Amino acid sequence: AITIYTALAKATPDDQTAWLTLGNAYLIKGDKTKAKESFDAAFSAKPEGNYAIIANARNLLLQNNISAANEQFKRAFGKSKKDAVALRQIGESYLYFTPQGSTRPDFTQAEKWLKDAADINNKDFNTLMSLGYCYKEMPNGGEAARTYQQAEALEQRSPLAKFMLAKVYKFGKVYDRFLDYCDRAIAVDSKYTPALRSKAEYLYFASRWEEATKAYKELVAKGAEVKIEDEMQLANCLFITKDCKGVSELVESILKRDGSKNYLRRLLAYCNYENGQFDQGIAIMNEYFQKVAPEKILSSDYLYYGKLQLATKGDTMVAIGNLRKSIDLDSSTWSMYKSIGETYYGRKDYCNAALMYKMYLDSVPESNAEIANDFYKYGLAQYYCKADPDSLRYAKAETIFARVGALRPKALIGWLWAAKSAAKLDPSVEQITEQPELANQYGRAREYYEKYVELAEADKEKNKKDLLTAYNYLAYCYFVKVEADKFNAISAKWLELEVDPTNQQNIRDMQAAFGKDTPASTPAPVKTSGGGSGGGKN
Repeated sequence: AITIYTALAKATPDDQTAWLTLGNAYLIKGDKTKAKESFDAAFSAKPEGNYAIIANARNLLLQNNISAANEQFKRAFGKSKKDAVALRQIGESYLYFTPQGSTRPDFTQAEKWLKDAADINNKDFNTLMSLGYCYKEMPNGGEAARTYQQAEALEQRSPLAKFMLAKVYKFGKVYDRFLDYCDRAIAVDSKYTPALRSKAEYLYFASRWEEATKAYKELVAKGAEVKIEDEMQLANCLFITKDCKGVSELVESILKRDGSKNYLRRLLAYCNYENGQFDQGIAIMNEYFQKVAPEKILSSDYLYYGKLQLATKGDTMVAIGNLRKSIDLDSSTWSMYKSIGETYYGRKDYCNAALMYKMYLDSVPESNAEIANDFYKYGLAQYYCKADPDSLRYAKAETIFARVGALRPKALIGWLWAAKSAAKLDPSVEQITEQPELANQYGRAREYYEKYVELAEADKEKNKKDLLTAYNYLAYCYFVKVEADKFNAISAKWLELEVDPTNQQNIRDMQAAFGKDTPASTPAPVKTSGGGSGGGKN
């Protein structure tokens, strides 16, 4: 507005309304010095007449001499009762000036004078637009819409009235009408940047990504006043909609024109990662971190930097450090604990892997059976974490694997590993040999092995090795507790599956001894080709 009215005032220096309007524009911008210069120029253009009086009155407003200004406006009105433009200028004087000590203009006075102007000439587009703006700012959405509609009817080829109607509907949260009037403004002027930009911004912040991308493409391609920030927002949309080729082309174009937009390097690196172009991504991210101010680093920067470092097989510990920085800055990225856990596990750092899996799984809803796989890996990490005492290490693993079984009760793996973990807490073969009475404490894994056997027997050949271990374990449990029916059934299955003659004889010996031994002479568990019976060490 300042650019246009400056040119107009210079071309026609005796046009007092151009100077007065230019002063209003400076006033809105907050430049009172330039506003006064414009009002002085309006007065000098023709020192006599009502527009000169209005110019003087506006200068009195700048001096915060409200009462004197009011008197001058009344004097101008006395000379121009039928001059709608003069009355509009008086109304605009109040509309664009905020008195000292107040936070808003005197809309009551502005409305009064602008309505008087509209009563004189209800066909004046500028008057209706100013009155509509007054209502919009008051706010009075209904009157604003009605007045802007009158203005639109007068100038149907003007995008401005349509766009102002769009803003009224947006303020009133009638978003379908807002978009409709943005489209109407664009229909009459395809280069009308305010409507193009406002529509694109709304769609972007409403997370309507596909529509936003289309709108930003239209803005950048057609807008008469496109800013580099518009192109940057288009780059955001292209990234979100996974158009990495589009991101690369646009970002490279912008950086050639303005290399200071370091943010775009970040976006390009993110996109390279998502597109599997890890070497390009890490190179750009290295450049980005050399330029970025520390206070401008985002959680996502550390996140992608760490992920790119892992993908390019860089320093694993540095990558983990960056991923943890990401979580520290933004707790919503907690899911990266899983990636960190996997990285530690790959390095056989099981204790740290278990800690990271725990931090990840503490925040995951257990209603999703898919996380059973994550619990399984967590359990393995805990099982092999030798920093914990054995009693704690295996007890934790047992609990974790039991959750795997609960999440996927028809799968073998949870029950099997829960049994293996629990069995480690039983008295060992050597301990029972030395103290037969400890046999009564044997059986922590019983429940898990029973569930495993129930499922694994569907394919005995495939599950033979672990079934032998399970049969061995359960037979001994039933032997100690003298549960004849269960012992007879399980020992028969065990004997049928066992192929080693020595072990077969051990089973027969156990069958023959069933119910006859005293606690002091209870044999230790049999070690079969299927694996150990529990206790012991890895």
